[in-house]
Amino acid sequence: MTLLWKTEEERFRGLFNALNNSAKLFKAWLFHIPLICTSDPDMIQKILTSPQCVQKPHFYDILKFEFGLLVAHSDVWKRQRKALNPSFNQKILHGFIPIFDRTAQTLAKKLSQYADGEKIQITDFMTRCTLEMVCATTIDCNINEDPEADKFSHLIDKITEFVLNKLLNPLLCVESIYRLTKHYKMEEATRTELSQFVHKVFRNAKAQRAKRETFSETANDEDYRKPKIFIDQLLDLYDQKLFNDIEMFDNVVTMIVAGTDTSGTVMGFVAHMLAIYPHLQEKVYQEISGVFPANKNLHFTPENLSQLQYTEMFIKETLRHFPLGPMFLRAPLSDIELDEVQVPADIWGPEAEEFNPDNFFPERIENRHPFAFLPFSGGIRNCIGYRYAMISMKVMMVHLLTNFRFKSDLMSRKDLRLKYSLLLKLSEEPGIKLERRLKA
Repeated sequence: MTLLWKTEEERFRGLFNALNNSAKLFKAWLFHIPLICTSDPDMIQKILTSPQCVQKPHFYDILKFEFGLLVAHSDVWKRQRKALNPSFNQKILHGFIPIFDRTAQTLAKKLSQYADGEKIQITDFMTRCTLEMVCATTIDCNINEDPEADKFSHLIDKITEFVLNKLLNPLLCVESIYRLTKHYKMEEATRTELSQFVHKVFRNAKAQRAKRETFSETANDEDYRKPKIFIDQLLDLYDQKLFNDIEMFDNVVTMIVAGTDTSGTVMGFVAHMLAIYPHLQEKVYQEISGVFPANKNLHFTPENLSQLQYTEMFIKETLRHFPLGPMFLRAPLSDIELDEVQVPADIWGPEAEEFNPDNFFPERIENRHPFAFLPFSGGIRNCIGYRYAMISMKVMMVHLLTNFRFKSDLMSRKDLRLKYSLLLKLSEEPGIKLERRLKA
């Protein structure tokens, strides 16, 4: 099977068919590169928890952010992950809740312009909201006030397009050949523009930190009680000589890209599931209105967010059907033995294709293999931002469902047409209609 000269939908369907194999281990080819594949939870657990399988394959290097946490080689990744883990502790994540609240309010206000009107493509709105969240919690930047920050997403989209074109054409993966093409010059110009923006962010962050240190005696002011954002953590590591310039750059880009496109795309899928399954949407709304009464101002705490159990189940069921990274790739550092195991027909049961958040009731989770659900990878090299994403998406869900009902002409999640680029996405986004909720 070749992915060249295929439409985006054909590429997705080709990959799906090639990898939809019930064998515990099977071989596939990515151009000239052999892949050993599995969808068996026991095999996946053994691979992803093995210290010998923390390396990412070399074609991740095509992203050219090789010192970022997402694609760094194993030795760099181990050092960075240990240093960055404190940046994602629970106290820091809970400190971001007011930022999530503020940006989700902005999203609801924007969407209110379209309530009871024409259909809209919702994912763009969701992605813009998550970009605002991530920029605020990562680089302390309000993209609504900085016109240059707004183009960050555009630059990343362009680089992603260049990378995808190379992945789909083995000749372009040869650097000496790629340098002869016009795309190389265009990509380099885009990366230079991105570099200039990020380095401006570094300069601003250093200046702000110096200002805080100079006026440390006013530490009781609200400005100095703000949560320590990601770039503050990086600057501390830089001062301790644990990170160098290129690691600083690659990790800022990685965190913004990983945090924006992923959560934004997930929330786009969530909105479609809410619209397609109105009876489930009502269950989510009833839970939200029970925790956050409609006649009171919203006030988020870690405790009341933790009460949104069915809301979280709905998000997880969406991720089960639409995993952003349907494939995880590892390159073993040494030989690893994968035992022969018996694979059941389907680990999710006879109704695996049905959309049902009840799949995530605690009693069902207890009887399911822990590696049967991996929306944010798993094992040793799992996603550092999983809890961040879940908190921010819950806050968005509260604001969205307290203000709107979502409606769609589609009858089933199978009616959505998909494509696979670097993430699983909709190839054509059907419109969603918003109906304003009447508040008591």
